[in-house]
Amino acid sequence: AATPTCGFQTALMGSMPTTCLHKDIVAEEGSTTTTTFVATEPYLVAESDKVEPPEESDEDEDEYDKSSEDLWPLLKLQRQLEALSKLKPSLQERRLAVLLTTGAMNPLHRGHAQLLHQAVDRLQREGFDVVGAWLSPSHDGYVQPKARKMNTIGFSAKFRLEAARRSVSEDSLLAVGSWEAKKPGRWPDYPEVAMALQRKLRKVEKAWKLTSGLKVFYACGTDHAQSQGLYRGFLTDRGFGVVIVPREGEQAKSEEREKSVFVARSIDGEGAGYNSTMIRSALVVKRTSVVTKTLPLEAADFLLRPSNQDYTNFQEDFEKFGLDHEKLVSNLKS
Repeated sequence: AATPTCGFQTALMGSMPTTCLHKDIVAEEGSTTTTTFVATEPYLVAESDKVEPPEESDEDEDEYDKSSEDLWPLLKLQRQLEALSKLKPSLQERRLAVLLTTGAMNPLHRGHAQLLHQAVDRLQREGFDVVGAWLSPSHDGYVQPKARKMNTIGFSAKFRLEAARRSVSEDSLLAVGSWEAKKPGRWPDYPEVAMALQRKLRKVEKAWKLTSGLKVFYACGTDHAQSQGLYRGFLTDRGFGVVIVPREGEQAKSEEREKSVFVARSIDGEGAGYNSTMIRSALVVKRTSVVTKTLPLEAADFLLRPSNQDYTNFQEDFEKFGLDHEKLVSNLKS
């Protein structure tokens, strides 16, 4: 089969850890070693917290779905479709897919994006054209209690969304969905998030006359796949698939291709150790080299050198890791 065309901008990024790690040692500035880790409680949903996918009598978007285009930005998706539409075979003859990943993203780092790019690679090798991918930071109703329980910083949903958007601003494929983080009331679990994205994509399918539709794949690490039973499939009755992305040294289970369960190549190298906890720890102890290594430039600048407007908008979050904005401004002037 011909190699499908995706057109995404390849990013040099690390991995999304499948367990939550906390800092044991954050390296001194100039050190070649970023950090040493010890495992701690993962950000996984407890059995009592799991939310069963709701019964849906109406497959169209509801009022919340329609409340803002920002919930699922479609610009990058549209650009990918436009580029493919100029090539042969036609869009209607292609196997089109999109990806979704969820998580605390507290904050998002290079590894979250790399997880999606690894998943893109696996789907391309299967014959899909991947035309969109979304990162969905979790709801405060989930993140804040977990952060308090783990005695760590829990950045607000608004702050995590902003940092995430800046992390993928230069990526031509990845976008940030806020449907989950902004959902009024209780926090929605990942099956609900996936179905919300699927609903949003229906208008794209109609506009482009995509008779075979856009197949949504959920991307995750091996721990999440194991704990949630995703090796057996994900919402297969609704047409979803799953791509499991191991980190270096992890052994994933076999694929179930008839159930649209695929396993990507592992994320190797130093990036396999990147995680949000090391970033939070580095922010607290002012190890800027760790932040700049694990985040794209625009996101690192947002965290380390916020503008006056950014600081005003997110002052409570910046104060959580002790950012002295007055001192920062003074140093920049001197």
